Amino acid sequence: MNLDTLLNQPVPTDYFAPGAYVQGDLELGTLSNRRGNRLLAIPEHLVQGIYRSLEQEVGKATPLVLQSCGRHWGQHLFARLSEELAEYYGKPLAELTMQELVYCLSRCWQVHGWGQLHLDWSYSQRGLILVQNQNSPWVQPQSGSGQPSAYVEVGLLEVLFRQLTGREVQCVQIACLSQGQGSNQFLIGLPERLQPVTDWVQSGMDAATILQRLRN
Repeated sequence: MNLDTLLNQPVPTDYFAPGAYVQGDLELGTLSNRRGNRLLAIPEHLVQGIYRSLEQEVGKATPLVLQSCGRHWGQHLFARLSEELAEYYGKPLAELTMQELVYCLSRCWQVHGWGQLHLDWSYSQRGLILVQNQNSPWVQPQSGSGQPSAYVEVGLLEVLFRQLTGREVQCVQIACLSQGQGSNQFLIGLPERLQPVTDWVQSGMDAATILQRLRN
C-alpha cells in the first residue's frame, strides 16, 4: 500500500456519533441510520399502553411475553451490530477489544434513546457482570407487584450476552426505576451462579443488600 492510499484510508472513530449515525429528512419527516435503515421514535405513552394492554390480555404471563420479545430483539440486534461494526472497524466483532466493545454498546444504547448503559466488572470473581441502565424507557410504570419490571431489557441483555460470550448465561434484574431506584440493574452469569440471586429478588431483597452479600 503506497503512502497516498494509506493517508486516504478512513480512520474509525465513534460509529454511533449522533451527528453521523442519525440522518434526518425534514421533507419526509423521517430518521435513518448510517446505512439508510429507518429509525422509529416511540413515545413513552405507547410503551405504557403496551404494558396495560398485555396485562389485560395475558395477565400474569406479561413478563414472559415481554422477555420473549426482548430475546427476539436481542438476536436481531446482535446480528446487525456484528455486521455494521465489522464493516466499520474492518475486523470481526470477536476481534474488538473489551474496551471497544463496551464503548460501542454504551454508545448504541445512548444514541437510540434506550438509556445510559454501564457495565461493572466488580463481581467478576463471582462469575457475574453487573449491568446498570439509567433513563431506561422499557419499564412498567408503577408496577404493583413490587418486583423489577424491565422485562424487555432482561430478555434483550440475556440473548445479547449469550451471543457475545458463547455461553448459556441468564439475566436477573435486581433493581428497577419503577421501584424508585436510580437505574435498572441486572446481574448476568451462568444459571447456577444466579440461582441465589433469583431467590433473593423473589423474596423482596433490595439491590444494595444483594450486592453486599455478593461482595462478602
